[in-house]
Amino acid sequence: MLIRTIVNAGLRRTLKPLWNDIPSVARMRAAYHRIDRLGTLGRRPVRVDVADVGGVAVEWIGRPAAAREGVILYLHGGGFAVRAAAADRRYCAGLARRTGCPVVQVPYRLAPEFPFPAGLDDCRAVYAGLLAAGIPAHKIVVIGHSAGANLALVSLMRARDNGWPQPAGCILLSAPVDLTAGSPSATANAARDSMQSPNIWPWVRMTYLGGVAPDHPDVSPLFGDWAGLAPLHFHVSDTEIILDDSRRAAERAREAGNRVTLTIWHDVPHSFYYMNALREAWRCRAEVVAFIDAALRRR
Repeated sequence: MLIRTIVNAGLRRTLKPLWNDIPSVARMRAAYHRIDRLGTLGRRPVRVDVADVGGVAVEWIGRPAAAREGVILYLHGGGFAVRAAAADRRYCAGLARRTGCPVVQVPYRLAPEFPFPAGLDDCRAVYAGLLAAGIPAHKIVVIGHSAGANLALVSLMRARDNGWPQPAGCILLSAPVDLTAGSPSATANAARDSMQSPNIWPWVRMTYLGGVAPDHPDVSPLFGDWAGLAPLHFHVSDTEIILDDSRRAAERAREAGNRVTLTIWHDVPHSFYYMNALREAWRCRAEVVAFIDAALRRR
């Protein structure tokens, strides 16, 4: 509990003040890149192999030759406009090591330079590219973190609409599924969330949507068709402003007849699963690995 308190306090002093107003994208990128660089101190860089999949330059972490036995498709977070590349690579390297599956990380195009639907198109293209390369859908597990979880859900819905097979499963880490900010926690958790504030909603709409209505199902998958999706596992903290996004999404998924699990973690920050100091991060990683193993029917 003490470590959790210290981590939350540190985030309240460093990251949350960025959301006292609506910051520029340049300011957000500078802050996240600075923190990302600090996280690399004393660590060896993760080996990354860059290759073309579906016309997108992706990062392979782990052994690409093992992909037909199981591959993880990872979609990073960052509000559709920022990427903490080093932290993402460390997390994916841990996944590859614990599961034995290579990870395909998608550095999708970022807003505002490339607003909706550029990033979504990249994610869909990579999934289609894996299928075209002969990797069976039942050997693919998709993981989305924050904005990447939004993209993961929309990608699954569009894959179904295109007649493509669903992956073996999908893990959603702190998924923003309603960009209208219609979830009660969007305001109720404004003070409790140690990283974000309600100002993130107009920021995302300004940087990402490009004139698309925030309730469009391609940007707010909560309002999409949830039928026929892969098994889903949502992870979220009870202090996040997007807590109720996951609750509402899990309810929609159950109503549509999907297999869904919702894990709500107590008093941990957004992106806690990256933070080695938190025991909750290690427990969450264990649940993620167990889900992957079960989805791929290896245990």
